[in-house]
Amino acid sequence: MRNSYLESWGDITFTAAAQSGYNVIVMAFANIDATIVDFFDGAFHPSSTPHALKNDIVNAKQEGATILFSVGGQNNTYKPMAANPSELATAIIAFADNYGFEGIDFDLEIDTDAAYLHSLCSSIKSLRPEFIISCAPQINQGEHGSDLFYVSTGAARPYEQALNAGLFNFVFVQAYNNQWPVLKEYNQSHIEFISAAFVNLKKITPEGTKIFIGEPANNNAAGFCLFNTHSDSSPQTYQAISEQYLSVVNDIQFGGFMVWSINHDRNNAYMFVKYVSLI
Repeated sequence: MRNSYLESWGDITFTAAAQSGYNVIVMAFANIDATIVDFFDGAFHPSSTPHALKNDIVNAKQEGATILFSVGGQNNTYKPMAANPSELATAIIAFADNYGFEGIDFDLEIDTDAAYLHSLCSSIKSLRPEFIISCAPQINQGEHGSDLFYVSTGAARPYEQALNAGLFNFVFVQAYNNQWPVLKEYNQSHIEFISAAFVNLKKITPEGTKIFIGEPANNNAAGFCLFNTHSDSSPQTYQAISEQYLSVVNDIQFGGFMVWSINHDRNNAYMFVKYVSLI
């Protein structure tokens, strides 16, 4: 699968994103405030009326795309305020049904209650087992060279309980923006970190959960990342990235790639989705 985030404040529709080659599109972001679920900044600006957005999502699905919405992010749009998990789960599904979303992504960048997140995800799956739930963790490790673990920030592990319970369909790993961890002398500025991280994260990821190692679309999309050592953003760089994914493509837990973001990729002529092959 070719997954990327689509900025709600941008100017690219879901349909255009699907036509560019992405087949899992995650809207960044929706907002959770107690049991109220709505769009960050009040709207999805590329299709700014409810009618236009619903048609846009229908058209994107006809192009073969799966459409999710994300909460959290740098500005933290995840604020459940200890709401009843079942009531919030009902509100999440109602929001998704109203517009045509097929699941929710938790891109948490705060230290938050792992037990509550587990309860919320469990409530969602109880209400609708087929509803997709993903998370977008960063990664950390203890000692140099030790195994990786998923975090939201620092050493915080709010995903762990829900992950171990098998409640996440997908894990979209943010393998960028941090100089630590290091595996086999590779850090997030090395292309080889992609396959090294995938192999290591299989140790802590349930077999039924698909792993997507995420990268920025280009050198303008993140801070510390592989484009620090491959700054040309040329077809050759993307082909080298492709080789990393292809080295693990036949693994049962391989989900595909994740990219931040479709908007950044568009600004570089969609080089990531164009040149990074999964075949």
